[in-house]
Amino acid sequence: MSTTAPKPISARNGVLIQQRQAKGWGRGRLAAEFERLGRDLGLSIPSRSAMEKAIYRHETGESHVTDTIYVRLYCAAFECSPHELFGGLAESPDSDAPEFHLTSNKFSPVYVGPEVVARLAATLPVEPAIVEQVECWSTRVDHPRGECTLYGFPWGCLVYHIKEPLSKDSVADVAVWRHGSYPRELEWTDQHVKSLLGGSRSGPEYVFSAFWVHMPKWKGEQLVTAMRLLCAQKTLLDHGDEEPSRPHAELVEQAFMRDGFSDPRILEFGVSGISFGYASWSSVAYHPLEGRRGLPQQTIVDFEIIVQSLWCFCHHVRSQIEAGRDPEVSDGYDWRWLRGMTSRLTNARPRESAQHVAMRITILQSSELQNHLNATLEILKDSSERQQRDLC
Repeated sequence: MSTTAPKPISARNGVLIQQRQAKGWGRGRLAAEFERLGRDLGLSIPSRSAMEKAIYRHETGESHVTDTIYVRLYCAAFECSPHELFGGLAESPDSDAPEFHLTSNKFSPVYVGPEVVARLAATLPVEPAIVEQVECWSTRVDHPRGECTLYGFPWGCLVYHIKEPLSKDSVADVAVWRHGSYPRELEWTDQHVKSLLGGSRSGPEYVFSAFWVHMPKWKGEQLVTAMRLLCAQKTLLDHGDEEPSRPHAELVEQAFMRDGFSDPRILEFGVSGISFGYASWSSVAYHPLEGRRGLPQQTIVDFEIIVQSLWCFCHHVRSQIEAGRDPEVSDGYDWRWLRGMTSRLTNARPRESAQHVAMRITILQSSELQNHLNATLEILKDSSERQQRDLC
């Protein structure tokens, strides 16, 4: 009779396996992604072969994911929270942690006209895409700092989406980084538009941000304050400074962490016990507490892509009015089309979740797109009626 102790039964981490397979990756491909993310995040990581073996052990349950570096790599690769991937196995971050980890999503739109969008679809390696039930195309673009996808919408707008993983010490650190990154992004997108369309074309006029917080360093009211500050980062900076002072910004942040921070222009769409979600004129910030019960990051990204595209279209129409010209739009994109798009954005769908409805309404309100759409619709309708009267 053998006296050998039975081997413990290990529990497979089916979530890790499903996430990897959903990407279409083998373990070697995931290890290569870890290698790339490690460089981007400035992490000291093992060799690719060692990480591939670790991935096998994590998936089969031979070892649990307790190393903070692997937690960060998995969360960044799969765009999920620690709770979603590991349940209670990953230690909860606390306010004494040196860093917090988030993904920066930047959106930068430019109006080029329907004909140009159609021409680019024929000359670039694009793929058909659906964003918020709207048909468009997308293509990956090489970017010096992050992952960039260019979207083309048939009403004449291009939208750049630039995604970067970040590890920062404080919200002040993010604010200083963003202050410097916006001019760089505008210059880069301007040069890219010129490379596509010729030197006379101008690029996007602004950049909008959405921050997805994977692993915060705060708890309780301090986490609420941090999420609100991510939507109002200029509050931490000296106005007019070309080179903002990070030490000064951190002092301001510390005061807000002690006393709290609120602003009536920052609107909330999180759900108690599930997520923190805030939106303002300049940013959106979201942190899921309960994994799959929260909104997926791509849901917020997709909605912002369509919002920025329609904002760009409305701005194009109103710019013509402000220049003293009657608005000109391509066939098929008149006030009736815009009325349909407005209805699609503003009305709830039968199977739409309450969280998605809250996110959509909040972003529409904080961005003032609802008012922008209504005003543009009236402009186009009035112009169409005057043209009809002139024909009579």
